[in-house]
Amino acid sequence: MKVEIKERALKGGNRGLYMEYYEKGFRKRENLHLYLIPDDATNAKSINKRTYLKAMAVRSDRILNPPEFDKKPGQEDGIDCTTTWLEWCDEYIRYSVGCGNGESAMQHKKTARKRIKEYLERKGRTDILLKDVTTEIISGLYDYMRNDYRNPGQIKVRDGRLSDYSLRHFGETINAIFNKALREGRIGYNPLRGLNTLERFHVPDKHREYLTPDELTRFLAVEPATETERQVQKAFGLSCMTGLRLGDVQRLRWDDIKPMGEGWAVSIVQ
Repeated sequence: MKVEIKERALKGGNRGLYMEYYEKGFRKRENLHLYLIPDDATNAKSINKRTYLKAMAVRSDRILNPPEFDKKPGQEDGIDCTTTWLEWCDEYIRYSVGCGNGESAMQHKKTARKRIKEYLERKGRTDILLKDVTTEIISGLYDYMRNDYRNPGQIKVRDGRLSDYSLRHFGETINAIFNKALREGRIGYNPLRGLNTLERFHVPDKHREYLTPDELTRFLAVEPATETERQVQKAFGLSCMTGLRLGDVQRLRWDDIKPMGEGWAVSIVQ
């Protein structure tokens, strides 16, 4: 039996800890009545550490002495018959926080959840179960995002329509949400797999310009007019020499640079 400690966001910024048991698709939760305080509270780090150690002790005991649960009707096939799509989105977001996702990634996942809710409200189906989401519903969601949704902050740009890249990113997030449910046995099939080529989001092929070695040398030889220009010049040169993306360069720290042989290497996880 798989036993995991999970968190549930509470009012006031606290988080409640609960145990989740999983075995052959059967899932059961146990409230531990243990609570983590907000990370910015006084002595939060030490208090939360002690609380989590208590939860770990309970988990160890449950692993050694697994409790017995009666399965609810409809769970014998391993499919989650109680969790709604939106509830699963919330759980996926909490899981992503635990995985250390950055602020930008978390904001995108929360926005994706918001768009799903908006679509379901239009259809009057906010209570739809995760297991009942079909390819037709996903197709409808994609059609809504492609043709009807407008970003209020970008009305002057493309009339508020999302770019192909934004739509593709949205689709990847939806796919990840269902893939996790599939891995955990909550559903028996990822409904996105039934989408045809026209229904899926695609990024059009683009001709990319690139600098020749000579052009890059000339660029790096230019004397910057300001310190900001100098930093941009160095960052761009580092990207060209290492293949690092903009986000990787922005997150780069000194301890990511490690000696290797007679030189140095960048060691990061992209």
